[in-house]
Amino acid sequence: MEVLLDEVIKEYGYNKGYIKPNIRWSNFNRLYSFGEYRYWDNTIEISPFLNDKRIDVETLKSVIYHEYIHQEYSEHNKDFNKREGLFPNVRKHNKILEDFFDEIEELPPREVRLTIEYKENLTFCILNGVKIEEYLLAFYACNGNYYIDLGKNIKLPFSNSSGTSHDVIWLVEGDDLYYLAGISKDVKFSNARKAASLKPFYSDKFSYQAIASIESTSLFMDIGCTIPYNLLPGQKDLGIFLLKDIKDFSAKDVINYINSYDFDLHDVGFSKKALYDIAPLIEEDYKKLIKLAYKEKDSMRAIWIANKAKLEKECFETKFCLADCLLEGLLFEAALEEYIDLQNIDHENEEINQRIIDIKNIITGLK
Repeated sequence: MEVLLDEVIKEYGYNKGYIKPNIRWSNFNRLYSFGEYRYWDNTIEISPFLNDKRIDVETLKSVIYHEYIHQEYSEHNKDFNKREGLFPNVRKHNKILEDFFDEIEELPPREVRLTIEYKENLTFCILNGVKIEEYLLAFYACNGNYYIDLGKNIKLPFSNSSGTSHDVIWLVEGDDLYYLAGISKDVKFSNARKAASLKPFYSDKFSYQAIASIESTSLFMDIGCTIPYNLLPGQKDLGIFLLKDIKDFSAKDVINYINSYDFDLHDVGFSKKALYDIAPLIEEDYKKLIKLAYKEKDSMRAIWIANKAKLEKECFETKFCLADCLLEGLLFEAALEEYIDLQNIDHENEEINQRIIDIKNIITGLK
């Protein structure tokens, strides 16, 4: 594939200012995306299903080119579409890919990102008030976590002492059934629904009764597992129940499905594992990188550009830029650390001092 990437760059142009990405077959069964460009580690991943004699070279190159363009454009905007249009018969190749993927029935065993164990206190929790098409609205990505709205105030079926956490299967109600929408490990519940505000920085307000880290959550794009409404225990009416309450269906079947789930996953928000990654830019002038970071509309990419600026020269300007980008990305704890470092350099900076106070108030409200 390295050769094909080189051909694509030679034939359709390179991304000016960027380091050439790595390319590899994905370890996951990418059944609902042909590939992915990972900006944070500058890598193109291609679905292993395309490693097939039925997919010709030009069709595979169309996927590689699509993902390569994503190095420069995070969204499918008009500039992205204009550049992609340089590839001959791109719509024809896309139709070939869609038809090919529609015919896939058997999935070979591949890597699974997150699994759960069979245990009596495994929790099933219903995301009330959302349809399956929009269930992601229940998950607010902030500060490296998902703040999860259960749709109403849920009375917990367990003692919620400090430090207690639960593995959770998230369900969404449909017509006469429940969809399995995702899982989280080590979820912290509160005894009552809370409201959070990100003022004075942002107007966002959201409700939540559970918190899970982004790294310990899998939100499924393909909803292939459902449970009939009448098979759930009576506790479902409360919005939450435990594995030990289940009598009319096999919880082991559900867990086995989850633990073999290797389709695509929704990746929403900034995960802490990528906090210190560096933008794949050739530019080494820290002042130019600062300008690029502030200009970047994608908050996650802005952080990685700011990291690059700080790597080139660690000074007040680059630390301030990184702090601002972390704040824009709703990573309040990481932003606070940078602002405190800046405060130690300039004790009398009123703007920094006020931001520290405001961020601390937000963090307190998110606990």
